[in-house]
Amino acid sequence: MTRRNLNPDDEFAALLRSVRRSSWRWECQGEYAVDRPEVERWLAGEPAIETDDDRAWLAHLARLRADGIPFQRVRVYPDPINDYLAWMRQAVGPNVAAGEDVRWLPEATAHEHGLPGYDFYLLDDERVAVLQFEDKELAGVVVDDDPAVLAEHRAWRDTAWPIATPHAEYVTMAR
Repeated sequence: MTRRNLNPDDEFAALLRSVRRSSWRWECQGEYAVDRPEVERWLAGEPAIETDDDRAWLAHLARLRADGIPFQRVRVYPDPINDYLAWMRQAVGPNVAAGEDVRWLPEATAHEHGLPGYDFYLLDDERVAVLQFEDKELAGVVVDDDPAVLAEHRAWRDTAWPIATPHAEYVTMAR
């Protein structure tokens, strides 16, 4: 059993690249500071700017898909959604096209099912990477492979995934 803190930049990126069988993300923050410039551009009616980070992430998703490794994400949203999530609803399209399976879950439903209030990845069903935020910025990543921690996070995944709405259906519902 190992629990360790990772540098949220280099070490975390390497961890994500090390996935061999599956990657599952629980995403429940109301917004993320890293995306704020793009949200502001979108609100101003300006076109999106694809960054090196965007291209690298899409390439990562495409590599996973080519290797037959699923990348799944459940995105929690409040009702009504905020500007950030309205932006994300359309901005996640390239991720879906690259192979990410994104689903959406109402915040009230997440609470009803006792799902956590923090972001995490479940990697290869062997490691949990808990994302820690300060002022909407990624401040740390704690990786844990303790069997009890894994069982708890797998149970949350197994609860959330079947009740979350696939992205294409959610976008249609949200119109």
